[in-house]
Formats: sequence, C-alpha cells, structure tokens
Amino acid sequence: MLNQRAWMIAVLQSFLVLASVILAWCLRFEFSFPNRDLLFSTVPLLLLLRAAAMARFGLFHGYWRYAGASDAADVVKAVGVGSLAFVVALRYVLHVTAFPVSIYVLEAIFTIVLLGGVRLVLRTAMQAVEVKQRRRRKNDPPGRVLVIGAGGAAELLIRDLPRHGYTPVGCVDDDQGKRGARIHGIRVLGTIDEIPELVDKHSIDELLIAIPSASGVQMRRIVDISQKSTRKFKIVPGLSDLVEGKVTVGQLREVKLEDLLGRDPVRMNLEGVSQALRGKTVMVTGAAGSIGSELCRQILGYGPEKLICLDQAETPMFYLQLALAKHEFASRVAYCVADITDTAYLRNVFLQHGVNIIFHAAAYKHVPLMETNLAEALKNNVFALISLLEQAERCGCESFVLISSDKAVHPTSFMGCTKRIGELIVAARPAGAMRYVSVRFGNVLGSQGSVVPLFQEQLRTGQCITITHPDITRFFMTIPEAASLVLQADTVGEHGNVLVLDMGEPIRIVDLARTLIRLSGKSAQDAQIVFTGLRKGEKLYEELFYQNEVRLPTANPKVSRARSETMSWSTLSVHLLSLRAMLHNSTEASIRSMVKEIVPEYSYTLESLAPPVVTAPFTSSTAICARTASVGAD
Repeated sequence: MLNQRAWMIAVLQSFLVLASVILAWCLRFEFSFPNRDLLFSTVPLLLLLRAAAMARFGLFHGYWRYAGASDAADVVKAVGVGSLAFVVALRYVLHVTAFPVSIYVLEAIFTIVLLGGVRLVLRTAMQAVEVKQRRRRKNDPPGRVLVIGAGGAAELLIRDLPRHGYTPVGCVDDDQGKRGARIHGIRVLGTIDEIPELVDKHSIDELLIAIPSASGVQMRRIVDISQKSTRKFKIVPGLSDLVEGKVTVGQLREVKLEDLLGRDPVRMNLEGVSQALRGKTVMVTGAAGSIGSELCRQILGYGPEKLICLDQAETPMFYLQLALAKHEFASRVAYCVADITDTAYLRNVFLQHGVNIIFHAAAYKHVPLMETNLAEALKNNVFALISLLEQAERCGCESFVLISSDKAVHPTSFMGCTKRIGELIVAARPAGAMRYVSVRFGNVLGSQGSVVPLFQEQLRTGQCITITHPDITRFFMTIPEAASLVLQADTVGEHGNVLVLDMGEPIRIVDLARTLIRLSGKSAQDAQIVFTGLRKGEKLYEELFYQNEVRLPTANPKVSRARSETMSWSTLSVHLLSLRAMLHNSTEASIRSMVKEIVPEYSYTLESLAPPVVTAPFTSSTAICARTASVGAD
C-alpha cells in the first residue's frame, strides 16, 4: 500500500466492511440501533483485522478487470481469516462477550457479497468500456457471432469473446442432447445444418468454428455449410492449444486448406524409418525446396549420423540453414550449394561424406516453362538422375528414392515425360547393392510456385484469379504427407516400385479458388475468376496409375505399390544415349519424337480451347486482369 491507487482501494474496501457491520447490526436488531458504543468501539479492531487479512491475500491490487474465480476464493479466505481473528481477539483476548454472535456471521456474509460484488460490477463495466474503445479504434460495428460447436473449446472461446469486441449470440452442435443448453448464458440454438437459417434469424456477422478435434471430412462439411451462409468464418487452432489453455479469440485463424482436403490427412507409421535412418549418412537433393526442406527437418529428428543438404538455390539454402540451426542435431548437417548436373562435384561429395541413403527431390517441375526448355528439362530431370545414380552406386549407397509426379501418368507435358523417364530408369536399372524406389506425388498444397500461394498473392494484390479451365482438377496432398511418404518409401518399397498415396477424390481448382476468396474475407461479388484456356502440355485431370500397373498393398493401407513391365535397361540405355546426342543439335519435334519412343503414352498435340471467360464482377480495372499471369495446377 505504497501508492495512491492502493490507498484508494484500501479506503473503498474499508468503507464496504463498515457498511457490512452496520447493515448486520441493523438487521439483527430489526433496524433499531441499540448499544452504539459497543458497535463503534469494536469497529476499529474489525477494520484493522480485515485490512491485514485482505493484504495477506492480495486484495489491494485493484486490477479488477481480470477478476475471476480465484479472486472470489481469495475474498472468501480473507473474510474467513479476518472473522476468526476478530472473534478470538474480541471474545478471548479482550473478553468482550456482549457482542452478538449473529453479527459475526451476518457481517462476514455481507462483506463477502460487497467485496465480491464491487469487483464483478467494476469488471463488467471496464470490459464494456474496452469493447467500445476497441470498436471505435477499429471503426468496426459490434460483431455478432455464432459459435460452431458446444464443447470445451466453445466454452473457453465464449468466455473470451466479449473482451475482443464480439457478441456471442448462440452455438450450434450436431448433438441433439445439447439443444437448448446454455454455455455461460449462451444457448445452443440448433444443429450445424441449420446454420444458414440461424445466421439470418439472429443477424449473425461471423461464424467461429470451435471443434478442434474435427476430421478433414467433418471440417469440409462444416465449411461447405458455412459458405452457404455467406458469412465470414474462422477456426480455433487445435487441440494442443486447448489442452494448454491457449484457446483465445486472438488465436483464431482462417480455415487452412489442409482442413479442406475432403479427407483426413494420412498418418504414416514411421517407426521403421527411425531404425533405417539412425546412424546413417543421408543426402537430400533439392533440399531448399518446399518438400526438400520438410524432408530435412523430419530426417534430422531421427538422429542420422550426417545429413547432406544439396541445392543450387543459395538464398533458400541460407534460410534452411537458419531453420535447422535450432535443432539439437544441427551440428550433423552439411550444406552443399551445387548444381545437380555437376558430376565432378557430386563425386567429391560422395567420397567425402560416404552417403548411405539418397532422397532425390531436385527437379524442374513447372509445366509451361519446360515446354519451351526441352534440353534443360532433360539435362536436369533425366541425365542428372543417371549421373547421380552412377556416383551413388560407385560409393556403395544402400537406397535411392526418386520423387516423381502424377503428371508422369499418360503425360501430355514434357515435364511429365521427364518424370516418367525417371521412373523407368529407376524400375529398369539392374538391382545391385542399392535399392531404387520412386514416389508419385499429386499437387502439394502450399509448395513453392503451386496454385495456392499464387491465388493468395492475386487476392492480396487485387488481381484477377486466373484459371486455365473451369473443369480442371488435381489431386492434393500436404507437405508433411509428402515428406512422410518419401521417408516411408525407403522402408516399404521394393526395388523398382512406384509408391502412391491415396489422396482421395481430385479437387476442382475453381472450387479451391472460390474457397480462398471466401477465406480472404471477400464475397463472390468482390473477386473475379477468369478462365484463360489450357496451356501447352496441361491436362484437365491427372491419373495416379497406368492401366497395366499392378497395384500392391503396403503396411499402410493408404499407400500402394505400383509395379509394371517396362523395357529392359539395355534397350532404355540405347534410347537415352540417342536422346543425349540430340540435346543441342536437334529440333523440338525430333526431341519430342525420340521421347515418345521411350514413353509411348506421351501425347503432345492439344486442341485450341475457348477464349477467357469472366465468371464474376470485379472491382479492379480490366488492365490489372490483363497483366495477371494464368494459373493452372502445376
């Protein structure tokens, strides 16, 4: 009690104690006032003991805007201790027995009510002022929200909403037993299917999804229904934050695309991976890319003897180095900035480090760019692969995992063809001391240069959303799924196999774009989708298997092994030698023709498609749309 604020709180609470004892005296004597001298002679002792007890339990700080159950408990403890001390001092030390026993009880009850009540009233008033000030600063009208879910996350969320300018109106939950129940006074209004009707009936501004345990399929349903309501929606982060007591309005996030896969993320059993990697020297090519960097993070967690990160992109490699520097095994990482086509450098790396396992993620992947850079696509995706395999074999590598693509199945793009040739090389190369496996990917959500970051950038800068075709679809997987699949391929794949993840049903790119528009807080009237026509080499849909491939199960029911009859290594080697000789002195047509001999399924003749079509009005100028690059599904 050394500052003015504490003295003011002490005076206020002393006044409340005085009011309590006078009120108790009046009530005891039916509002007459006998024995005034006895009352006022004992009041100073009561005030002194009450002040000492309140100081002991920290009731003079005055930060009542945060008062809660713990403060109420402290008030009860302080009053109980003070009353006990008052009884002992008055009756057994000072021997004042004329003081009515009922006053001890009544005064304690009134003191608890007044001390607790003033805190509650002031807390409510201060929070109301804060809400008004926050809304005034943000120039935002009061936000009426409907909470989706009526469990633990919803309870924590509703308790925190008023402090952030939100007004919780009600909850929805599919558990019919909860209908009509109240959470902190907020009633469960109905089920999730009733959201579109409820938002109009109760003038809801925003939806808050508070079901952190929802699966991908459940979340997709919730989001689909929320979209029909035409209201913005956000989601509570996750169950770990809930358990740790971190679920607050400030932690609400926009629904991530991982929630909208239309399936539950595949969980890999990586116990075998831990045994395979521990104590080994592992190389990741393309280590600074989206998948490569996630691979490096996961691999390092298994305690390899050494991790070799190889990539030609210096700046991304620098950021990877910063990220891995925080890991407990950071001292085991070597960073090699080099081109995968530099055979001499690769030979030195293998000799210096003695690599045991290779995960080959380095490749050119953008369909339109590779359609006009055939020689570079072959050099990087095919012939660099052959050189890497030769060096790995000479140095006694144990296993090699190639990252391929679903574009390798019945390819129409040159990039897809190079990926298919890579699969053929891995499948046809004679089995020796080293085992070769391929992994066939779909589109990876959020990877560098993929559709999602490009759509997000277009929305952020006010450009048009450009899609090549309204019916184009793609298979999607998350970055962690992709990295885990690559790691598991090292343990479950047999020599020459192609491993494929069950990615559920393909997703229409236009649906993905519309979802992103909604998640960005825009309506269908605020953003424009333009269809620009399929680009050279691009397909409407992708496939995961050839018809002649035999699909075999693995230990994970969500991962299949594909095996097919391919040309012999000697025949393939002759074709590859001819193709290498054509790189710098042949026409595009002759190169494509030679590639088709290796990959008979390759089709590179496309019909011209319809001109761009605008599907929704847009607020920005047409000139911006004209400058926007087309986005397909690479």
